[in-house]
Amino acid sequence: MQAWDAQLFALMTAGPEAPGWLVLVASFAATWIVPLVAGGLVLAWIFGRGRSALLDAVASGFLGLGAVQAIGLILYRPRPFEVGQGLNLMHHLPENSFPSDHATLMFALATSLILSRKPVGRALLLLAIAVGWARVYLGAHWPGDILGGAVLGAACAAIVHRLAFRLPVWAGLDGLYHRVTGH
Repeated sequence: MQAWDAQLFALMTAGPEAPGWLVLVASFAATWIVPLVAGGLVLAWIFGRGRSALLDAVASGFLGLGAVQAIGLILYRPRPFEVGQGLNLMHHLPENSFPSDHATLMFALATSLILSRKPVGRALLLLAIAVGWARVYLGAHWPGDILGGAVLGAACAAIVHRLAFRLPVWAGLDGLYHRVTGH
């Protein structure tokens, strides 16, 4: 483990004297922001808000999550609580910590929507930072796991946005949606 990561973790993580309200806020951010964002993307699709940008974002997220799984097959990094650091306030299972799949997904979505020039991308970027902070604060990740997820997510969004063939595919999916739903 990197010394800077352990030092930053010690500064960021909740200790035994952490205020209950802050643990509650962090628990909400770590647990509920990702599913709420997913629900928001579904609603945006249903109401026809920038479907091409939404498909870019979802493809970026899936690419990022696939990359996390591939990395996990070749690299295992224990979570802080597995090596006696900090508290496990999320009651997270001991599994690979690097890179954070939550951070990868959130930063992929945010970066993709920013690249699509959607203002909601900036809001998602703030939410991605909140999710990352919360997961470190609650002892589930090292700061480097979040940083790695942020870089990986942003890189996956950049890759998806460079794929020229995606736009005709997205148009076809949108057309299929219209035919199936009658909208």
